Amino acid sequence: MPDTDPRAARPGEWASLAEVPSRLASVRAVESQQVPPFLAALTARHRDHLDRVATATQLVRLDQRSEVLAVVRAVPVTWDGTAAGAPAGGAGDGVDRATTAAEQGDADTLAVLDVTVAAAARGRGIGRGVLAELPRLAARLELSRLLVLVRPHGKRHHPLVPFARYVAATDASGRPRDGWLAACWEQGLHPVRPVDRSLRARAPVRDWEGWYGRSFPTSGPYLVPGAIKPAVIELERDEGRYREPHLWMAPVAALAQRHVEPATLRRPQDAWRRSLAAAGLVVHGRRHRERD
Repeated sequence: MPDTDPRAARPGEWASLAEVPSRLASVRAVESQQVPPFLAALTARHRDHLDRVATATQLVRLDQRSEVLAVVRAVPVTWDGTAAGAPAGGAGDGVDRATTAAEQGDADTLAVLDVTVAAAARGRGIGRGVLAELPRLAARLELSRLLVLVRPHGKRHHPLVPFARYVAATDASGRPRDGWLAACWEQGLHPVRPVDRSLRARAPVRDWEGWYGRSFPTSGPYLVPGAIKPAVIELERDEGRYREPHLWMAPVAALAQRHVEPATLRRPQDAWRRSLAAAGLVVHGRRHRERD
């Protein structure tokens, strides 16, 4: 299929799949490089759906050779700027809300569900550049608010640490220890709402064995490479289950409620944890709890 607007495919620029449909195969190739490998396989249905019905908000960053450097999966939704109003079900809920918003014609927010950087380009700060561009991309689509679903990628190295405790970990300056959370925070995104079951996936045991080249001798939780928490294998049901918690974040300007600003604190180092608490995620000693 030829590109509908060749000008949108100029090297080094952003374009939507509606403008450059010929890049779809490249998008799929970039997303297939995800870690863990089952993420691409188990979210394929949602991606296929978005490629059919929401091409205007499936965005690609092209390099100087017009190859896909980064992919932003996003949908237009309606959001009131409150924590309670953010999609409680994470990515799947965002896709469902986009359908409703399209039917009602009242979308006002660009909900970013996923950001993927091509494997060969990782480690060059491209993800931070994408984050900086998101407000402009939302404005380009005539959407006044921005909401970003954040997966703390570094947690794959600490899959047994509770999500709330990991997310709240900071360095001496108060900066989140997770690199992707830190990048979002430094770009002015604030925590809005934690989602315990943002990504939910089920597949037959044979699929899990194929993805990881190993057998599962008994039912129970298993640590699998790239996952941010254990997967659960149930041989009796011939099923492997996995669910990931994520964190919605947004610019302060998008929030309807007052939020924590570093300048208002006696200790600026406390800003991240205070912002998490305002979003309903609190850590107490060795225990943690997440509140909607």
